[in-house]
Amino acid sequence: MKYIFSILVLFSINTYAGQDYKSTITNASAPNENGYLEEIGDKSVIGKLFTVNRQTGDISGPIKNKYLSEPQVIDYGSVENSYKAISVMKNNVTTNVYTLVIEEFVDSHKKPFVYLSNSWVFYGFCKHF
Repeated sequence: MKYIFSILVLFSINTYAGQDYKSTITNASAPNENGYLEEIGDKSVIGKLFTVNRQTGDISGPIKNKYLSEPQVIDYGSVENSYKAISVMKNNVTTNVYTLVIEEFVDSHKKPFVYLSNSWVFYGFCKHF
């Protein structure tokens, strides 16, 4: 009986972790010299869609997080936790950090997200698909 329960739990976690996200960017900001967030001048990403492979954390669309390294999923999210993926792009010239947090615990089909590309902040909502 314990063996069957373990299989069911693993199946549930793997199934849940396999539901990818389709996300809509509703706004984008960056800090100004006074330390306040301002909308970025280039609004071409507003209203755009991107997808997130929930297993790998890979983002496809107008914003990305896979350059010289693979994203790492830190938490697949649950009724108590957010989905979290990070990646770092580092070469001889520069280092960039990308962080995605999707509030999986929100009791709605729309899950708010925040995506950081260094100090730029993109936010909106995601849905499972």
